[in-house]
Amino acid sequence: MSDAAHSEPTLAPANVYLLAEHLDAALAAGEDLNNVSCVWLGPTPREADGIAEIRARQRDAVERIRTLELTLLSRILIGRDRADELASENKSFSAIARLYVSSTAILVDAVEECADSTEVDFDTGDGLTAFVRSRGLLAEDAPGLDEAAPIKLDDAFLVARRLRLGVLLDLVSAFLDALEAEYNLFFESDNSGEPASTGQPAAVPA
Repeated sequence: MSDAAHSEPTLAPANVYLLAEHLDAALAAGEDLNNVSCVWLGPTPREADGIAEIRARQRDAVERIRTLELTLLSRILIGRDRADELASENKSFSAIARLYVSSTAILVDAVEECADSTEVDFDTGDGLTAFVRSRGLLAEDAPGLDEAAPIKLDDAFLVARRLRLGVLLDLVSAFLDALEAEYNLFFESDNSGEPASTGQPAAVPA
């Protein structure tokens, strides 16, 4: 067997691995978002202490959602910058990279808005209601977020009030797949020198 058969695939440029890392982290944040829920299983308490406990749990869930949403947005936007760089360096991949950049452009203006916690006051029931309504977690015609209302995310969650979570994650996943098809990202060498698939981006070369 020739030496070429035992040679390892050529490593992609470092910025490609960094882009893949941000895309993978964005998918992880999206999955974590999908797992956030706050459901009160017992009867709705009537005493003030019980209602306060439910409100505290709802507030914690919303804060968790906000944190993960900001994490997702930051990874998406850094990924956009990396994809834009890649588009100018690799002409054959330019169309796909620019499609990702243009498809996520709707989120650019949302960063400052989402990071400004003064817009929504989470110490009040009205603040919680405003947030969950803006993310599609509460019907527009619902009077408010009452104590018995569950907070549970799914793919219909509106990231930054603009883009459905499921659509965004599908877009990121498709771009990551395209990146893998263009470059050799998911491999490592075993002890014999043969490339072995890992399912995770290879280490960024020094």
